[in-house]
Amino acid sequence: MKHTNRFSSIRIGYTIGMALIFIIANTVLCLMNTVLFDKFICIMAINVCFFFLFVLLLIRKRLEGALPEFNYITYGKITFVVLLAWIITFLCAILAPDFFAPFILLPIVCKTVFDDSLSNVLSLYMVVVTSICLDYSIFIVLCYITLVAFGTVFAQLFKEKEGLERLYILILIFAVTTVISVIFYYFNYLELSLSVLFFGLVDGFIASGLTICLVPLFKTYVEKTQHSNYEMFLSQDYTLVQDIRNFSFIEYQHASRVSILSRKCAEAINANSELAACGGFYYRLGKIEGEPMIDNALKIANDYCFPSDVIQILAEYGGIIYLPSSKESAIVHMVDSVVTKVELFDKDSMSSAWNQNMVIYQTINELSQKGFYDNSTLSMNQFLVIRNILANEDILA
Repeated sequence: MKHTNRFSSIRIGYTIGMALIFIIANTVLCLMNTVLFDKFICIMAINVCFFFLFVLLLIRKRLEGALPEFNYITYGKITFVVLLAWIITFLCAILAPDFFAPFILLPIVCKTVFDDSLSNVLSLYMVVVTSICLDYSIFIVLCYITLVAFGTVFAQLFKEKEGLERLYILILIFAVTTVISVIFYYFNYLELSLSVLFFGLVDGFIASGLTICLVPLFKTYVEKTQHSNYEMFLSQDYTLVQDIRNFSFIEYQHASRVSILSRKCAEAINANSELAACGGFYYRLGKIEGEPMIDNALKIANDYCFPSDVIQILAEYGGIIYLPSSKESAIVHMVDSVVTKVELFDKDSMSSAWNQNMVIYQTINELSQKGFYDNSTLSMNQFLVIRNILANEDILA
């Protein structure tokens, strides 16, 4: 990912929201357990230190593109998962008997938006804070830390597997949660009973049941919202669309032509048509602010929290700094070059199909010969399909 190391007002807003969640959660947890004021101050100090380090790590992971399903994860979804993790922590602290809180759920839920390091850090922090507030014994703390460790492994496996293999993982989550809880209970009290086994089974059932309910639902939600995100950025009512139209109607017409043709070309070769359409419309976004055009485009896109794959296309504008690195970026580059060339001529000059075809074939062939698409994974057959579509389209319609 290139040129996304800028602050965004939207991300800052969600970060403040996460900070409030941390402060309120810690405060309520302390109040519910009648924690002394001096102890509360110490816990809040730990909370502030952890939150700042957590946000710095989150920013670094975002810049590195290390967040799972990076193009789909936004700070809004991250904030929601942080809230959900705290809700699970509260329920475990309030309702679950000692040793039988399903903290194994924390890394499984966090893994939907974080990588292993972030999900581990956040889960362990919540266990530690809960342990301090509730004065857990060493064996209870070790029990929950062990559950978090196993949960991290199961989170990765559950995400990668489908069908019957996923069922096996759920059975393992049930079994491990039950066994770990019972074992550490025995370590603490050196005795077992049927009631202890019953609590362990309930603990395992809750852990596996919530896993099968929460994780697939959130994954489906993330996938659906990604499609709606692209369409939102292309909506006629969207702020930036209106800004481009108000800036220059000619520029707006150009953006619309590139977007429509990019979508059609992407559909023809089974590429991401929504990404191509969105990247095509905002390809010359930087013109609103002027030079340096690419930097200004990336600044605007980052301020509006564009998907990272769209920002990547904008960073590769014209192949000036970076060559197109994806099929969608190559499509947008080709279409923009053709549309720009055709728009330089009047409609009378382009009235002949022969004239338009000559301009299009010459433009695309020159770009290909210069190696603009060598890094785009675009095959020769796909290149020819795109060229034929553009040659047969009425560009100025």
